[in-house]
Amino acid sequence: MPTENTDVKALKARKNKVLDAQVAILNGAQAARRQLSDAEIRSFDNMSRELDAINIKLGPAKAAPLKTFSALAGRDPALIIVAQGRMEIATPRETPAFGDFSTGRTYKNCSAEYAEAFWNAMAKKTFSNTAALSEGGTAADGSYLVPQETSTVIPALAMEEVSARKLSRCIVTQMDLKLPYQSSRSVATAKAESTDGGQNAFGVSVPQFETTTLSAFMHGQQVSVSWELQQDVPALSSFLVDEFNRSVTTYEESVFVGSAGTGSGVPLSYVNGATAFETAALSSGSILDLIASVRKDYFAGSSFLFNRSEFHRLYKSQISADMFQTWVTYDANGQAKLLGFPVFFSSELASYVASPATNGQVLFGNFRAGFTLGDRGDNGIHVKMLDQVAAQSGQTVYLCWRRSDQRCVLQEAVSLLTTNG
Repeated sequence: MPTENTDVKALKARKNKVLDAQVAILNGAQAARRQLSDAEIRSFDNMSRELDAINIKLGPAKAAPLKTFSALAGRDPALIIVAQGRMEIATPRETPAFGDFSTGRTYKNCSAEYAEAFWNAMAKKTFSNTAALSEGGTAADGSYLVPQETSTVIPALAMEEVSARKLSRCIVTQMDLKLPYQSSRSVATAKAESTDGGQNAFGVSVPQFETTTLSAFMHGQQVSVSWELQQDVPALSSFLVDEFNRSVTTYEESVFVGSAGTGSGVPLSYVNGATAFETAALSSGSILDLIASVRKDYFAGSSFLFNRSEFHRLYKSQISADMFQTWVTYDANGQAKLLGFPVFFSSELASYVASPATNGQVLFGNFRAGFTLGDRGDNGIHVKMLDQVAAQSGQTVYLCWRRSDQRCVLQEAVSLLTTNG
């Protein structure tokens, strides 16, 4: 059996190595889903020229000249070049790598109609397969097979804006506590001089006092969790602790600030305990009048309390009047000052709405001087896990609670403006 010449073997080995390098370039670009870089195109073309030189040495019967990548751009030339080169190494041939597939030719492995349709699809790149498995098809087509995972992070809904515990005087109580306060002032009067003609006594006037009782009212909630969910979702336990803090704090704001705090069986709120100053449209004038309704001795610790949307309504009116630079400062963190006084926000205060008519509320004063908030035992929110109560149902019950109260001790320290426009 004849053997190949040593030089021919070496040429074919070199040609195979160059083709491997071209495949590596193509595979790298395909894996990264990108076009070939300029440097890769130059390298590919240089390899093609080297292959041309090898083909010349192999002789015309062994190989046909190869075109460069640049010359064939836009027609998937690289795949043609490499495929043709591989075929020339394996089996030298004198017919083209892609034969004549025109209509009328006889095929051994398929009908002429199938061959024509196949090569038309290859030429126009109109491939289709209606029976393909895919993630986006029906469940039976493959979506059931796609692995899924739930993140261990559970994003929580945002807290309502709360401010009562920042503003009130907060203390810890062990039992009901009497809070004394001055209910009326003493009054000094003029005194006439005492002479031989008669004695003139000082006028009698004493201050008056009252007390209010700071008690403790229970509030909280319970959540039942199945043992299966508790075991499969470790993050749920820490989420529930944070959720208890959010829910208890939100409820407390409603009775410490809003209209729900009637003082009967629940704490007394700012809205129901402060001095009702006036009802007027929200304006620079009504804000100045509100400030003037509070005695100056309280100014050192005074602040405003708004619903944020009500504050924005005032801010917009000041911008329209070109007064915002002297009236309001407002930073990117949502902190604000109004006429130099700090502004706090509570979602429990009302904001004015024209229809259906809803009055707004603005508070100003020294809340710490006016209101005392007491927590029984400690300031913490208590959480208890009950693993026996619902054990027959395969559940664990979580309880949370706090006992608190709030009372007004100096009503004149805080004034309420009700806005009706």
